[in-house]
Amino acid sequence: ISATRSDDTSRLKNQIGHYVAFNLRSPIMPPIYDGTGLHTHLGSNHPVLTRFLCPVRELKEFSKDAEKAQKKLQSGKIKMTASALPAFLWAGDLPGKDYDDNNMFEGMFEGHLLER
Repeated sequence: ISATRSDDTSRLKNQIGHYVAFNLRSPIMPPIYDGTGLHTHLGSNHPVLTRFLCPVRELKEFSKDAEKAQKKLQSGKIKMTASALPAFLWAGDLPGKDYDDNNMFEGMFEGHLLER
């Protein structure tokens, strides 16, 4: 079973950029999988994935200055904990774009990545 699972995930790596992108015809840039096998450009080190992982309550700060917010996420000044729900859970052509502080459950679990 583990060999099958490994084979399945190996094939997914090449395509994950297409799943993350809102528009399936244009994958995100820079690409998520660069073929090196290194993971140093993933997660909060990737400019697009950082928005996906950003806690939804910090999106206003992220939208004001994405680079500054990315550095805060990387340094731990903005905490990414289990209780800090990531933006990709909410609807919107950008992760969490439709998030409403007054009604956090509206659009929750409707993010395009979850639907795929």
